[in-house]
Amino acid sequence: MKTKKSRLGLTIGLVISVLALLLSFPVSWLADYFTHLNQFSHGVKSQDRDEAQKGLEVLKEDYNHFVKWKFQYPADRFLFAKIHLYEAEVSILNEDFEKVEKEDLKNRESWEASYLLGISKFWTLHAAYQEAMRKKNKEKMNQILETVLTEVKADFEKCVKDGPGPAENFSCSFNYDLTSDPDSATKALANPKPQITYVLGKDGDKPGRGPDKKKPPKKGDNDDKKSPGQGGAKKVG
Repeated sequence: MKTKKSRLGLTIGLVISVLALLLSFPVSWLADYFTHLNQFSHGVKSQDRDEAQKGLEVLKEDYNHFVKWKFQYPADRFLFAKIHLYEAEVSILNEDFEKVEKEDLKNRESWEASYLLGISKFWTLHAAYQEAMRKKNKEKMNQILETVLTEVKADFEKCVKDGPGPAENFSCSFNYDLTSDPDSATKALANPKPQITYVLGKDGDKPGRGPDKKKPPKKGDNDDKKSPGQGGAKKVG
């Protein structure tokens, strides 16, 4: 009897050891995932294209680990549900705005997707507006402005309505205000394109810090100094 019990105990102990060993791999990958996500986010916030691109590639390698070991469903459902947003962020940093609209965020309906789509559309229109200015094509300039005041504004409006609110994502509200006001939108389009960030117009912010949430800008304040792209990048997801 004692021999049977000892064998049973040994078998149970062996099974537990094997399970613990097997579980140690996904647990380790989970820790790596969060580390890599933080590194990627830092690259986006600091507008470091190389770091963000490398971070995205590492995250995709993490995903492949989970898929290889049959953890694809929880990976898709929880950890990597917003990978399309990360891809869009990198595309924006690379100024590949067409890819954002046609690949990264195609048929996406979330407020985060609308936010990034608004950014991408604005910069595409900004380049066209600058070209129209050089050619003194006022009709084209007016058409572009109207598109900003309708289509781009609609993207930021969805972000404002469906998003977490200005306390957590001030940029949505700021960009919505900017693209709702013809004068502000015109000046943003007319200003030369600065270094890319996720805020279209507020000056004086340091990269990574974001706008001052305690004092929302008033329409008309320093409009002559505003230019699209000034402000801190904000992590999505």
